[in-house]
Amino acid sequence: MAARLGTMRPMHDLFSSPMLRVDQPRGVPGAKSRYKIFNGQGTQVALATERDVSTVRKALRAVFGSGERIVEVENLHGRSLLVVMKMSTSVTVTTPDGAVIGSITGHTEHAERYPIQDMAGRPIGHLTSERGPVARLRRHYRVEDAYGNQVGKLEKKSKGLATALLTTADRFDLEIFHALPDPLRTMVIAAPMAIDLMFYEDKDWVPGA
Repeated sequence: MAARLGTMRPMHDLFSSPMLRVDQPRGVPGAKSRYKIFNGQGTQVALATERDVSTVRKALRAVFGSGERIVEVENLHGRSLLVVMKMSTSVTVTTPDGAVIGSITGHTEHAERYPIQDMAGRPIGHLTSERGPVARLRRHYRVEDAYGNQVGKLEKKSKGLATALLTTADRFDLEIFHALPDPLRTMVIAAPMAIDLMFYEDKDWVPGA
């Protein structure tokens, strides 16, 4: 696994940029998950899209929310880089051929610390949010390694009240303070999408979501 991820890095700015912006275009709740990923200079480096979502499934999501989403991350030439799978209250990240890289567990909306684990379920870090009544109202997350050291930060940016209330559009800014070993580095890159899929994507029409 380490060798496979290591060969990716020199080729794709997604894996080497210390700052990333993950921008979700506007869409109604229930629509396909879709993200544009930019580096710190504002250059798009990747696109993430949910595949094969039927019209019926979109309609059911709009009413009942969704327990499962599978998002494929590609470079701008269409080469698959990662797969981000949201299942219930957790997100698993895999290589394009299905090898597990790690997972992030959301537990419940009232938790404030979300474990990052490797492929064997060993803890390698945490996402720690600010205090708040529920996860979807929080905006700031500390990225920590397995020892509790802050190695980065993640912030959910506002796109305006109307956009927040009526669409799934979100924006996340990720800053990684220094080079991280894999699989933590790859899991941190996937963290904005993981947080969005676990807590914000369905929205449930909650004000301030």
